[in-house]
Amino acid sequence: MTSPLANPMPSSVTRSGDAVQVGSVRVPGPLALAPMAGFSNLAYRVIARRYGASLTTTEMVSAKALASGNEKTRRLLDRDPSEKPVAAQLFGADARDLSEAARIVADLGFDIVDVNMGCPVPKITSGGAGCALMSDPAQTSKMIERMVQASPIPVTVKIRAGLDDSRRNAPEMARALESAGVAGLTVHGRTRQQLYSGRADRRLIGEVKTAVRIPVFGNGDVNSPSEAEDMLAQAGVDGIAIGRGALGRPWVFAQIRAVLRGESPPPAPEISEVGRLVLELMEGVVTLYGEGTAMRIMRRLASDFSHGLPGGARFREGCVRVCSRADLIGLVRTHLHYDGDLPPSPVEPPAGGPLPLPEPGGG
Repeated sequence: MTSPLANPMPSSVTRSGDAVQVGSVRVPGPLALAPMAGFSNLAYRVIARRYGASLTTTEMVSAKALASGNEKTRRLLDRDPSEKPVAAQLFGADARDLSEAARIVADLGFDIVDVNMGCPVPKITSGGAGCALMSDPAQTSKMIERMVQASPIPVTVKIRAGLDDSRRNAPEMARALESAGVAGLTVHGRTRQQLYSGRADRRLIGEVKTAVRIPVFGNGDVNSPSEAEDMLAQAGVDGIAIGRGALGRPWVFAQIRAVLRGESPPPAPEISEVGRLVLELMEGVVTLYGEGTAMRIMRRLASDFSHGLPGGARFREGCVRVCSRADLIGLVRTHLHYDGDLPPSPVEPPAGGPLPLPEPGGG
């Protein structure tokens, strides 16, 4: 039976100020933190929201594992009470799995369930998920329609430009997904073949926007207010999903938000404040995963904060060897010149102990 909330809003974009209406969910601003496996953990998402990300999404999880009752997978869907609205991202290629997983996501309190059709990683695509779903828009849209009918919350989808230059079928895929009842789309403007090379094709993203009436978030190469303005000018999208452009620079959300409101962007934080942010993130990641696993995660996350800073290269050289909180604290004191108190964790300890690591991949 079709859920009465499966497609609760007509397929059109409704704005209130700079808000974007995604099905029954009002996203209060046009900027989203794009999900990135290994990066967009709960601590990073909370910090990004503080700077102006209006929508955050979990790292992707397996719909099959979630639907089969895998507790490890369910625990990956940890979220903070302050994350509103928040989406959970699934990957999978089976309508029953996706439908059951959507019901579970709704029961866990998420506002939106997102399907990853943008991941180009072979571990994901070899099972028919991720970008592989773009090879057959008609069949994929039938699968998603069944999911939409079963889901108590809006279903959104992230897609890429296509599989390769000869199959840049994002507009066709978007129309099929809209007909299936999807409430919104995020479009990464590169093909699967490109991975992350070259530039995202914003004109193609604009073709997707023109092809559908549901809201479209553009994704790819936005790391500054000028890039955000260019995305809006070329693609005419309703919102912007920022992924790699926000790594080590969560304040980019505040800068872009200010420019979109016609205000002067706030300056990037001083180097000592960057150091404080690194330690705050560290405390959050340790809270989530335990110190051993957390420090492996922080080797990359901390490094991202140092690009363009005096002494940044030496800081990054040290990051690859950090094994403990004390190691990273010492690097921050030495190279990022923060000598204040250790910041508190931005997140609470997860119920049930340290979290498992998410699936590798990305979109």
